[in-house]
Amino acid sequence: MDITHIRTAISRLPRHHVGFYPTPFHALSNLSRAYGIDFFLKREDLAGPSAISGSKMRLAEFILGRALEAGVTHVITQGAHLTNSGLQFAAACLNAGITPILVLARNVPRHGELSELRGNYLLNKTMGVETHVINVHGNEWHAREDAARITGVIEARKAELEAEGHTVLVVGTGGAHPDGFIAHVLTFVEMLEQADTAGVEIDYVYHTIGTGTALPGLLAAKLALGHPAKIRSIAIQRLTENDRMNAGVVAERTKVVLSALGAPVPDTASILAEIDIDQRFIGEEYAVASDESTAAIRELARAEGIFVGPVYTGKGFAGLLEHARTGRIPDGSNVIFVHTGDTGNLFEIPTVVGPIAS
Repeated sequence: MDITHIRTAISRLPRHHVGFYPTPFHALSNLSRAYGIDFFLKREDLAGPSAISGSKMRLAEFILGRALEAGVTHVITQGAHLTNSGLQFAAACLNAGITPILVLARNVPRHGELSELRGNYLLNKTMGVETHVINVHGNEWHAREDAARITGVIEARKAELEAEGHTVLVVGTGGAHPDGFIAHVLTFVEMLEQADTAGVEIDYVYHTIGTGTALPGLLAAKLALGHPAKIRSIAIQRLTENDRMNAGVVAERTKVVLSALGAPVPDTASILAEIDIDQRFIGEEYAVASDESTAAIRELARAEGIFVGPVYTGKGFAGLLEHARTGRIPDGSNVIFVHTGDTGNLFEIPTVVGPIAS
């Protein structure tokens, strides 16, 4: 399979265009000189339609394309109170003429009661998005009781709207929905095309993984094209075999994407062999700043004048830099970091942001 076949297969899918693609691709010249490794950024944070965006916009385009065909009037999605995904889905829904509703969890022991509007939550309220904030006592991904409460709120609101004659679509945390997993095939294809224009052969692709919505598309594109680049994922929350998100789930989603492309589908073991998830940079907890992520945010900002965020991309970039320092990335390699967004969280509370200005 080649890029033309991939683009043709994807062009047949319903899609509501919102973002500005292809997103930019450029070198990090100063960091590259410092490390002896050629670093590049794929700027999904610049996807639009606003200045604060990210990788979920690609998912939203395909999910909402199908939703519009089905006559959906409302989309309910969920996440943490500082969710990047929720912000991007809300913006895409408004663009599509669909009403967004966000059901958000606030980790009270870590972040306190919600008492002021900051970061992504402020932007959601500025857009007039209906939000439901549920106080929880940890990461709602891993606490069954809290997850059940969130599901209950979603189901109740969905039932109310349907009783009024509306058509409602529920999208999982992080934009996890089958219609969206194919979206980041295009991210990989764009990187190949942009790297080729720059005369660069990609050796490694790094990104941050949480809800597992980007990796299936990236992996599927790599496998369909037979490209030798290694994909490395830096986790921002626990992704063990017993968790809702893990490598096995990613493998199954990758199979779905390959099937949609009309590409050969390897067995599970072959796909799992391509998955490389480093969980050492989560820090104390999800959405809590770590020393490594704080240092990585500062290092990139002071070297290149570019910002990554404290919840997701700062931890991902910390993993990339540590791999570079310790030799996991050979000298002279061409390495792309997929900047998936998260800059709105730089304006969150100190627990989330960390002492980045110190």
